Amino acid sequence: MNMVQREDLDDEIIRLLTQDSRLSYREIAKELDISHVSVSSRIKAMEEQGRIAGYTAVVNPDALSQYPLCIRISAESGGDLSEIGDKVADHEEISVVLRVSGECELLALAMCTDKEHAIRLLDEVAAIPGIDKAESHVVLETIKLGGFKLK
Repeated sequence: MNMVQREDLDDEIIRLLTQDSRLSYREIAKELDISHVSVSSRIKAMEEQGRIAGYTAVVNPDALSQYPLCIRISAESGGDLSEIGDKVADHEEISVVLRVSGECELLALAMCTDKEHAIRLLDEVAAIPGIDKAESHVVLETIKLGGFKLK
């Protein structure tokens, strides 16, 4: 198998796992018309390369009565954005941290239990050294999350 075919195969495996991370190697193999041994070796290689970083379930925050919160973060002049982002990501309830261009430099998405929890989290994030400003945006409706439409 040449490299182009291998990359295409990897992309197809990732597409299937993104749709349903519970698929077995045999189910993926059947869908792609290859052996389950090939699927297993390709997935193991992609995990070792860091192309697949983990597996997770997508939960509906409305069904779990969660309080989603977006946080826009700006660093102080000279602040190390990667280091700040790493500290923000250490909070268990924060599921996404992105370094972005524009007015703010980091975006985070958190799933809080209620408004008070969201306020405490925002205060904790704002207190991280190197952060100039952290402002919250309450999520009014979750339409799509983790690649899945929820409504």
